[in-house]
Amino acid sequence: MRLRQEYIDFIANLLVDKLIKEGYLDPVGDPKAIKARISRAITEDLKVEDKLDEEVKSLLENYTEVMRRENIPYHEMFRKVKQKLVKERNLVL
Repeated sequence: MRLRQEYIDFIANLLVDKLIKEGYLDPVGDPKAIKARISRAITEDLKVEDKLDEEVKSLLENYTEVMRRENIPYHEMFRKVKQKLVKERNLVL
């Protein structure tokens, strides 16, 4: 994951605190439970992207020599393949 769990928790805390302060969220129970759920949602979303990145790397391993021969930059091909998979799977990253 690109973000450490501590930073994800920090973002979730800021988000919930701001929503409560601005009156957009009226917690029925413990705000800590809401913060934990948001933190889990962010973490799960980031894991989906990490898994996708690993899949793209795996796909591109088969084309390393072709990309080298054709002088295609790895990062460009990575980005294009990732965009295509995101679109095919209707993912929001």
